[in-house]
Amino acid sequence: MSVVYFLLLVGVLVVIHELGHFVAAKLLDVKVLRFSIGYGRPLVRVTLRETEYQIGAFPIGGYVRILGVEGDPDEKTGTRADAGRSFASRPLWQRLVIVFAGPVANLVLPVIIYFVFFAGHSMLPAAVIGDVLEGGAAARAGIEPGDRVLEIDGTTMRYWEEIEDAVRSAPGKELHLRISRNGKVFERYVSPLEETVRSRDGRVVVQGRVGVTHSPFVPLVGIIDGESPAARSGLQTGDLIISVDGQPVRNWTDVKHALGRFARRTSIVYFRGTELPGVPQIHLLAAGFADLLPETQINATLKRQIYTGLEHAEMFVAQVDPGSPADSAGLQPGDLIVALDDKPVVHWLDLDQRLQAEPTKPFKVTWKRAVAGKTETMSTELTQVWRKQLDAYDHTVSRLVFGARNDVDRGRGAMVAIDGRFGYALTKALERTGETISTMTSGFTQILAGDTPGEALGGPLMMYRVASVSGNQGWDSFLLMLALISVNLGLINLLPIPMLDGGHLLVFAIEGARRRPISAKTRERVQLAGLIVVGLITILALRNDVMRFFFR
Repeated sequence: MSVVYFLLLVGVLVVIHELGHFVAAKLLDVKVLRFSIGYGRPLVRVTLRETEYQIGAFPIGGYVRILGVEGDPDEKTGTRADAGRSFASRPLWQRLVIVFAGPVANLVLPVIIYFVFFAGHSMLPAAVIGDVLEGGAAARAGIEPGDRVLEIDGTTMRYWEEIEDAVRSAPGKELHLRISRNGKVFERYVSPLEETVRSRDGRVVVQGRVGVTHSPFVPLVGIIDGESPAARSGLQTGDLIISVDGQPVRNWTDVKHALGRFARRTSIVYFRGTELPGVPQIHLLAAGFADLLPETQINATLKRQIYTGLEHAEMFVAQVDPGSPADSAGLQPGDLIVALDDKPVVHWLDLDQRLQAEPTKPFKVTWKRAVAGKTETMSTELTQVWRKQLDAYDHTVSRLVFGARNDVDRGRGAMVAIDGRFGYALTKALERTGETISTMTSGFTQILAGDTPGEALGGPLMMYRVASVSGNQGWDSFLLMLALISVNLGLINLLPIPMLDGGHLLVFAIEGARRRPISAKTRERVQLAGLIVVGLITILALRNDVMRFFFR
């Protein structure tokens, strides 16, 4: 199937490109001699009116042959009546349109693909708070899980992405929120904190943050203290709490509110997963009941606190990569991370972001570990490292490595039907295509400026790998990759390199400025220069393919 995906990827991209030239020529009444899907001896050939349509023996790409294009061996097939319908005889603006139509077709294809992709969605995350991070701006403003955001600064909110856009674009600015809770509408004011967000691949974004999430933190518990009230009641790590004293709980915040106020006997109903024999990926859920009797303790500041021994399972380490900073620091699966630089962490999301925010800083990590039935608190200092890794497409990327991971899925947030589904799909398709063009243009600029190494270029082997991996991941993945590469092809063809469409556009622009065509000798020299540049790029891409796939 990998070969099929490769042929389909290349075939669609090239045919769409040539189709752009074909349609533009037809609309401008320029004679098209042949439109071919594939190359070589024709397997099927039909003539409709004045144009031959054929399918070639080699199904890689295709071509369009237009009367009057320089170097076309069939140029003389035109009759005297066709003299005014050749490409060369047409006004400059028409020649520009025909040449420009190929890259444009490659840039329109992603819009169509993204439109189909987004039109397939009927529901979107609703503007409902799934959970609230402790100590964040939203928590201080009194916002709670389950609140529905109706408006922000007078703008109606329907989808979660609208809340994200409003918050991220307003760091340090006070926002006015209208919120609905249990049928009552009230107002809150919250000021997003300015936050520098770094992803593990090195990208940096400055945005606002208020400390809310759409997906709730599921009430999945962990127990590190074998002598705690929770352990004595029979609760175990991985139990999912369903209700406390008959009241259903939706997230971890509900659990903390229900158990953190009084040291009184509490009835807890939970689900516990049991592995199905012979099928380790499937767990059967069985309901259980626990009679929990919390204890009252005096902390270091002589204040009373309620102690149950229930911890959030999200903060338990599930996996430690060998040789990573976490491994060198002594972290092990089953450890409970409790603090970073002596500041408590209650969500892995917070831990990960704080680690990414300062990639070169030495951090003090504190965790708890069960040892011989007792709980020991440990801490050490570690510094994350940058490491080069191969992604699924065998492309080398640098990633910031911590080395410890949890294994808790997030809950499902509220959903709402899309209002104006097709309008939404078109808007998102145009936005996504624009973002892709912007990203690709930035990448080309970095390569040309030398900021990105030449190893980023790929040839046919890289194309084959990309087609194979995306195709094996499913048609959605393949089509999205097709859209991405189509933008790439369209932009490459617009580069002012002779032999590419951009080179032709440059020549036409020069002729327009001079108000007369350039000489045949100059045109030959330009084409030779373009051939050399394209040849060098091809050699570099092939060299990268060989080094990437045969000598890595």
